[in-house]
Amino acid sequence: MKFLILVMVAAAFTLPAVSQQAKPKPPTSGKNHTVILQSEGGSFAIEGPKGWIADRKVGHRLGVCCVFYEKGSWDTAETIMYPNIVTKGPGRTTIQELMDSDLAKFRKDNPGMTYVDGDIPFKGRIAKVRYFHGVNQGSSEAVAYIDEEKIIALVVLSSKTEKGMLKSLPLLAGVLETYTYGVKAVGVN
Repeated sequence: MKFLILVMVAAAFTLPAVSQQAKPKPPTSGKNHTVILQSEGGSFAIEGPKGWIADRKVGHRLGVCCVFYEKGSWDTAETIMYPNIVTKGPGRTTIQELMDSDLAKFRKDNPGMTYVDGDIPFKGRIAKVRYFHGVNQGSSEAVAYIDEEKIIALVVLSSKTEKGMLKSLPLLAGVLETYTYGVKAVGVN
């Protein structure tokens, strides 16, 4: 367990340095991997990782707009990514309040879970990231929180294995580079 914590701390501190040195490649392959999330407080758009599928049908079934996963089958995907949006309100007026609420939910359902906090720089800003281990039947997750005036944007990287999550952290950083706040969906049903 101590090794796991050390690996997650190392990833939290080295990922920002790596992402600042190299410009991410465009994350799409020409297919529509851009998703727009809207709420009463605002909206944002992101593009999924290059070569990954944007599956809106599965996303809606899970209660999010879509899920991204590597080409192949949803049923066999080791690692997935999905965006979410939270309108600020009582009990979630700041990123810290939302992070505390998320942590309390994870701890209630997964008493043995562990976590480490970090940051990922993107577009001259910082996303607060919480790395969870031992949640949702032993999965590992990295949740990026982006603070806006009336919303908190989230991008979640979830993997059945810690190795899968660590391998995909650069993809999360690349997706954050595509983040655009205030985008409005026009003509979308």
